[in-house]
Amino acid sequence: MATMHVPRRKAQSGKHKRQKLLDKRALKRGELTIEEHSNGLYQLNEKYGRVRTLPSKSGGVNPNSSSIKLKSRFYGLSSDYLDKTRNLSFEYILERPLSFESSIFPLEILTERDIEGKLECPIRPKFKIGQTKKEVERNEEGYFKKWLINTNEIMREYIDSQEEDEIWPRGPTWYETNLEVWRQLWRVTESSNILLLLLDSRCPLLHCPPSLRSYLQNLKSQKEIILILTKSDLVDPAALEGWRDWVRSWWGQEGVQVVSVRAYNVELLNGSGKVRHRPDIPQDSLEELIIALQTAHDRLLQPPEWAKSNPEKLKDWKPSVRASVDWSSLIHEEYPFDIATSQANQENTSDGQTEIDAPSSSTVRDPAQEPLTIGLIGQPNVGKSSLLNALLGEQKVKASRTPGKTKHFQTMFWGSKKEVRFVDCPGLVCPSLVGLEIQALAATIPISQIASLPACITFCAQHLPLETIFKIPYEVVEGDFDPYAGKRTYRDSKLAEAERMKVEEEKKKEKWTAGKIMEGRAHDRGYLTAQSGRPDINRAANGIMRLLADGKIKWGFNPPGMKGKEGKGIWLENDNTSIYEDEKVEEHNEDHEDNTISEDEFDDNDVSEDLSQDDQEEDEHELSEDEEEEEEGQEKPMKNDKIVSKVGGFFDALGIDDDDDNDDDEEEEEEDEKEKEEKEKDEVKFSDENKK
Repeated sequence: MATMHVPRRKAQSGKHKRQKLLDKRALKRGELTIEEHSNGLYQLNEKYGRVRTLPSKSGGVNPNSSSIKLKSRFYGLSSDYLDKTRNLSFEYILERPLSFESSIFPLEILTERDIEGKLECPIRPKFKIGQTKKEVERNEEGYFKKWLINTNEIMREYIDSQEEDEIWPRGPTWYETNLEVWRQLWRVTESSNILLLLLDSRCPLLHCPPSLRSYLQNLKSQKEIILILTKSDLVDPAALEGWRDWVRSWWGQEGVQVVSVRAYNVELLNGSGKVRHRPDIPQDSLEELIIALQTAHDRLLQPPEWAKSNPEKLKDWKPSVRASVDWSSLIHEEYPFDIATSQANQENTSDGQTEIDAPSSSTVRDPAQEPLTIGLIGQPNVGKSSLLNALLGEQKVKASRTPGKTKHFQTMFWGSKKEVRFVDCPGLVCPSLVGLEIQALAATIPISQIASLPACITFCAQHLPLETIFKIPYEVVEGDFDPYAGKRTYRDSKLAEAERMKVEEEKKKEKWTAGKIMEGRAHDRGYLTAQSGRPDINRAANGIMRLLADGKIKWGFNPPGMKGKEGKGIWLENDNTSIYEDEKVEEHNEDHEDNTISEDEFDDNDVSEDLSQDDQEEDEHELSEDEEEEEEGQEKPMKNDKIVSKVGGFFDALGIDDDDDNDDDEEEEEEDEKEKEEKEKDEVKFSDENKK
């Protein structure tokens, strides 16, 4: 029997291994494309010899997997911008109390920064009949590269045109730079008859930039677009009504429909006091949405103007959608929400798998027999997947508080008759010049990927009284007032008295900066750096931004022309939530927790949690080993009844009260008492001698 000879493995050099790790990290960050990564790996194998690498414990990351291809990519920030914003966060004095204007959405960031309307969304280039798949993809890649170069030039032109009197540097605005994600949008818009554009009710105009508005309005095929204001339960009702009118005027087309919905229902589970948000839509909102869909469907059945004007063309014209849909059955149909069934269905329809059987080549496409297709589009974290789960009555698609959870467009039927079909598009950030800071506040970009957290905290502090929300005490430092103001001498006593009163008033005024807020929050939570023991402002800023992005701190911009409360800004006070209780951080892992978690799921009683761990790797939030040890130390009593004082950080051990220390303290107290008695005796003797 012939033996099989296996080629001998070549030893892997250190240079080869290091370069492969660097290329792998660059691929994850989006600095290298899949083709560049594969070409670089081929050159390494040619130079050092091909090496068979063993899979990692976690299974590794396949560069050809769809999750890597459809991962959102953004450009990095320059070191100069990071250093300057960090320094300014400790120097820039915030306006206190907040004015009425701080509660109004800054409309100029959309209208004045791009007056000419140069920014636009990429449009799918035309293709000719007979082109192969590779030719079409090559054409799309060439067009997309030109679009990227043009968009980057517009961004640089805006940043470089900063005026001298502007104190704060102009920062970049992140937008989607991955072609695969834009292809998902192209497919959804092409296959849908009705488009639902979802806008966050807290700042709707941010999610409808001029680039996205012009892209949807200039679609060649006839589409009906409905504007959906999500998360309506998180904003003030008066502001919500104002935004409905403002969004309708901002869209600029007659007959556009605006519907406001919520996607969650809070219920107490098991009597434990904890609350969970499950997909839910009120009956009145459901009826309003279905009426809007029915109106849009009726409009699609009407012939366009070019057909009405020509009788011959009118005879040949046929609607591109089915003629009848039983909308009443969708209104009154009940969907029992079963968590176990929802999880099973979610596993079957995740990762871009559809429930629609592909038609065979022999069948002819008949629009009148196909279901009415409704597409859901919008920026990340506006609630597309959550609204879809609420309408279907079960957990069909995955939803997460981390933006960009949906990777593939997903299709599924609505109702038992299967006359309506939904298409869920992954969220993508459209190009604009609004700034990175407001994008982080609205959670359209992942917090874990933002390096300029001090700049984000400064922007939030200009619209929110963060020091009041977190009850941060004010500490006077030397730079808050002139140290020589009280030491000057004046010949005129009135002038001296006026100067003294001025100094006293200046001392009473609180001069807040973003740096003070971050340091105060770090002291309150016990966030200290490992080596020097200084306040960890980055971790504190991370926690603050997560609380704002997740909706644990309720906020919402008012539409232009509507003023809010003085000193409150965009903060919406909530008496039922407490963010001041110092509770331990709970372990959170989205891949292992219940699939009912959604974008805005949170515990109203645990609002003060700072989920500051990195969720960049597959949206995982895990506690570090140090935090797990701290939790174990808080839950289990220590041996010998040793009490740990609540200091926080790495200095908890300094608060241990040992028995030996207590004995030493008792001996010192006894010695002090003896010394006092001896002193009293000496004083009595001295007084008697003086009397004699």
